[in-house]
Amino acid sequence: MLIYSLIPCCVFPFLCQLAKKIREKFNRYLDVVNRNKQVVEASYTAHLTSPLTAIQDCCTIPASMMEFDGNFNANVSKTISCDRLSTTVSSRAFNPGRDLNTVLADNFKSNPGIKWQYFSSEEGIFTIFPAHRFRCKGGYEHRSRPVYVSTVRPQSKHIVVVVDHGASATDTQLQIAKDAAQVILTSIDEHDKISVLAVADTVRTCSLDQCYKTYLSPATSETKRKMATFLSNIKAVDGATQHALGFHKAFQLLQNTNNNTRVHTSTDMVIIYLSSGITSKDSSEEEKKATLSVISEENGHLNNSVMILTYALMNEGVTGLKELAFLRDLAEQNSAKYGVPDRTSLPVIKGTMMVLNQLSNLETTVGRFYTNLPNRMIDEAVFSLPYTDEMGDGLIMTVSKPCYFGNMLLGIVGVDVNLAYILEDVTYYRESSASYTFLIDNKGYTLMHPSLTRPYLLTEPPLHTDIIHYENIPRFQLVRQNILSLPLGSQVITVPVNSSLSWHINRLRETSKEAYNVSYAWKLVQDTSFILCIVMVQPEVPVKHLKNLNTAPSSKLLYHRLDLLGQPASCLHFKQLATLESPTVMLSAGSFSSPFEHLSQAETKRMVEHYTAYLSDNTRLIANPGLKSSVRNEVMATSHVTDEWMSQMEIGILNSYIVRRYIATPNGVLRIYPGSLMDKAFDPTRRQWYLHAMANPALITFTGPYLDVGGAGYVVTLSHTIHSSRSLSAPGHAVAVMGVDFTLRYFYKVLLDLLPICNQDGGNKIRCFIMEDKGYLLAHPTLIDPKGHAPVEQQHITHKEPLVANDILNHPNFVKKNLCNSFSDRTVQRFYKFNTSIVGDLTNLVHGSHCSKYRLTRIPGTNAFLGIVNETCDALAFCACSMVDRLCLNCHRMEQNECECPCECPLEVNECTGNLTNAESRNPSCEVHQEPLTLAAFDPSLQESLPQCINTRCRQRTSSGDCFGVLDCEWCMVDSDGKTHLAEPYCASQKECFGGIVGAKSPYIDDMPALGDEVIALNMIKSAPVGPVAGGIMGCIMVLVLAVYAYRHQIHRRSHQHMSPLAAQEMSVRMSNLENDRDERDEDSHEDRGI
Repeated sequence: MLIYSLIPCCVFPFLCQLAKKIREKFNRYLDVVNRNKQVVEASYTAHLTSPLTAIQDCCTIPASMMEFDGNFNANVSKTISCDRLSTTVSSRAFNPGRDLNTVLADNFKSNPGIKWQYFSSEEGIFTIFPAHRFRCKGGYEHRSRPVYVSTVRPQSKHIVVVVDHGASATDTQLQIAKDAAQVILTSIDEHDKISVLAVADTVRTCSLDQCYKTYLSPATSETKRKMATFLSNIKAVDGATQHALGFHKAFQLLQNTNNNTRVHTSTDMVIIYLSSGITSKDSSEEEKKATLSVISEENGHLNNSVMILTYALMNEGVTGLKELAFLRDLAEQNSAKYGVPDRTSLPVIKGTMMVLNQLSNLETTVGRFYTNLPNRMIDEAVFSLPYTDEMGDGLIMTVSKPCYFGNMLLGIVGVDVNLAYILEDVTYYRESSASYTFLIDNKGYTLMHPSLTRPYLLTEPPLHTDIIHYENIPRFQLVRQNILSLPLGSQVITVPVNSSLSWHINRLRETSKEAYNVSYAWKLVQDTSFILCIVMVQPEVPVKHLKNLNTAPSSKLLYHRLDLLGQPASCLHFKQLATLESPTVMLSAGSFSSPFEHLSQAETKRMVEHYTAYLSDNTRLIANPGLKSSVRNEVMATSHVTDEWMSQMEIGILNSYIVRRYIATPNGVLRIYPGSLMDKAFDPTRRQWYLHAMANPALITFTGPYLDVGGAGYVVTLSHTIHSSRSLSAPGHAVAVMGVDFTLRYFYKVLLDLLPICNQDGGNKIRCFIMEDKGYLLAHPTLIDPKGHAPVEQQHITHKEPLVANDILNHPNFVKKNLCNSFSDRTVQRFYKFNTSIVGDLTNLVHGSHCSKYRLTRIPGTNAFLGIVNETCDALAFCACSMVDRLCLNCHRMEQNECECPCECPLEVNECTGNLTNAESRNPSCEVHQEPLTLAAFDPSLQESLPQCINTRCRQRTSSGDCFGVLDCEWCMVDSDGKTHLAEPYCASQKECFGGIVGAKSPYIDDMPALGDEVIALNMIKSAPVGPVAGGIMGCIMVLVLAVYAYRHQIHRRSHQHMSPLAAQEMSVRMSNLENDRDERDEDSHEDRGI
């Protein structure tokens, strides 16, 4: 079902507000560009009577005039502009640089997000603000930059570069040709199409994508990289050059591309021929005639609209006049000279011939090839797609315009803008838990989508990908057509649940239905080429904001910037600056009205004091310091968990195993204990523990193990959603997620305590394990074995228990092997998903002479499973795994019941069309990649002087049971050689023996040394009672459940909502369960209460 309508803005107020915000940003930059353009054009008029030629060389600016600025990631002077010159610039060349200084400085002060401003002159002077040193070796040819080329010739260019590598080409000539072709590649952008051919006795195309044989491809970074690889591999061959063959293929590619796409009448078609022009001695004239005959005929089919540019490769200064004449005839398409009849009355577009030798500056000669193309005098702003800032770092977009004096091109003015600033409203859109936004250009290329990493953290632009791949659901093709053709509209499509996207399912209110509706509403952002779309997964979940609560009376608001506040009770929590006095509150970028401004400017003590005063103001009188309106309520609401955490810290039995406790809200408010200094870029809502909890709103979710960035070693996170009071179980009503980090070994300790049988032979024949719902292990003997089974991250059941993995694949409805397309690294990911609603135990299904058995059961109320394997003899089971990388062993087939490790295959993208192969186009797009974490830096002298917050007295722990899993403690069992067992094992800190090996390197400093590979014998088992134990584990993780309960209880009581007698009764039931350390119910006893 497709419903389409043209919508007035009042129906989708968010859409119009958001589009207006983005438009205002672009308009601001357009104003800057127009202002700079006016100054340049006015200065030129003045230059005619009083010449402006003074040069301020960027490379001679004294260091004392510049200071480092993080926004530019360079030493800059924000008061002046400076100049870099091309190699050939006249001393009388126009340079408005000093006239521009004042206006450029004003623009910079009044426009956030702005980076570099410049005037790039046609005469070769590049004036940039703020002044800084760059490219100080030799000249700087800025006129071959894609920004310049696409501004002075904004029409799309279809280019075929033909490199002659026949027997006559010397090594020098071939190198010049390859370098020249590379210059052309770097001067064009995604709006142009390109192909590179190598011609000798045959014609070769780049084989890195099959489509290059038939079509030109958009000049995306990926295509340019592949073409550059092809160029670098061209070698001289013995055969004579068949010039006619090369031109025939070039015209064929242009013709095919024309037939396949609607080519605009203003598209320029060019063949660039890099050749020495040598023909064979015996049949020279015939060859020349044949070549011009092919050109005449093929160009006739294209209405003589193709221009030919030839570059003559000179051999050590020897000029062959015949060869030059032939190459000039090719460029001018002078077929009449060779007696070739003209097949069409249309005139040809004459090109030029230019000589290249070793001394040629290729960037200035070949890089300016576009000057031969017609200048259509298009005086319009050009918006670039994102690219890497070559002068600083990070991703930028450029808004540029040409400058003219009458019909004379003076150059271009450009403004580089931080991509993170332009896209901040789309990146941090949080209006509803059931909706999200994306931004595309008018060709369908995706600039921002929820499955992409935040632009602030990107260093490379995301690969050129059409929106159809991210929104890969049935019938979206039709929606896409409407989005690209209509400036405003909305459309609803019905999607079967079995072909849905993960970020739709996570936003669904009722996952039990067979289909759901998705509504797309879009608007072209006025004055730009970008389209904003808001997607609503229906039925819409009402947005739940925490009500106006006051801060808990006993809670003190402490902002996380302990380094600015000079907190007297500071200590080190492993590597983090921390305090035990109270939890700290961190506001991530999403909490601010302008996330980019928050990320790009340094926080000061005064700002922190302003935040603190506003956030703890129960009178609601203090002015908002730039935060989103709902943030204060979220901070106040989360304060109610503080008392519980502090009392747990004093009496909790699990303190020795808990690294930290925290709670995060959808707007990015994080409250954490022990109070810790966090990195400014940290966003809790993009961490796996948050996303897992949101995707499983009724379950306690396990995430990990992973290496804790704060220095605590390997940890496992337990997290759970907190729901608004009246809708306790419905997904989408979560108002926060609470999490606890445990040491990795704690969970194995729980297994050993509850099931002593797991350790009766050191975890050799009888093994117990816990795995989460994707099959990754949270507890297993090999994860804690010091004999070199590291790393412990991403260890899967298929790696460690292939027998179990092989067998459970035969259980219907329990496990599904899935595929998704990852466009950030162009791979197809294969992964498992286990059914968390399974009831009862699973055991050996495949009958036969088993000498090995397993039992597997779900841990109630969680996304995890408990398993036990009992081997009584050796048997082999196999799961296909690559030992060197993540590549799947067979990318051509995937069977549901064949065991293989989670792996990846190359994603075959047709670079010419942007389409996938048919099989891969059915896969959904993968969820967002985990963002990298960094530790917040602080004064190194504090690291030396401050004590550790928590001392678990490892040296005083004399037994392995007392030491195992305790914070910062390791049971040292193996000597520094990694093999010899210690006669007297002992307990020590992680620094002394990480992973239980004396002197082992910590993974924080270096990779752990390889300590000898052990091949794990894959053997078999007797059964054991796992149901009650799973309940017992539930008891051990009730610390999280209790904290959530206590928090909810406080909130409800303080907002005058009394708990029902039933809820109070359930609370006491939970308490008794904790005391008994058992919960034998297999039902998800708290699933309907939304803990």
